[in-house]
Amino acid sequence: HQKPVITTLTRLFNETSQALGGARANPVKKREIEDNSKKIGALFAKLNSGDISKNASDKLIQLCQALDNNDFGTALQIQVLLTTSEWDECNFWLATLKRMIKTRQ
Repeated sequence: HQKPVITTLTRLFNETSQALGGARANPVKKREIEDNSKKIGALFAKLNSGDISKNASDKLIQLCQALDNNDFGTALQIQVLLTTSEWDECNFWLATLKRMIKTRQ
């Protein structure tokens, strides 16, 4: 059920990492890549264990569909919805997701 979310977010992470310089990134960008990796990894762990609410899960699916269509504006709107409605559950990885979408935009 969450496989498309993981596939899309993995692609977003890889594209973002490349945009930041990948293996040759400067130390500041390298830290950002490592931070992104840690936070998105935590989200994947929650998805794999089913430790995420239906509402947050549904919004993530919509967000990833927007990303798959290169519709970054819609993806950011959904990210804002998650911030307002699911902050307590999603605060650890939401800012990272926003930063990655903005980098990719």
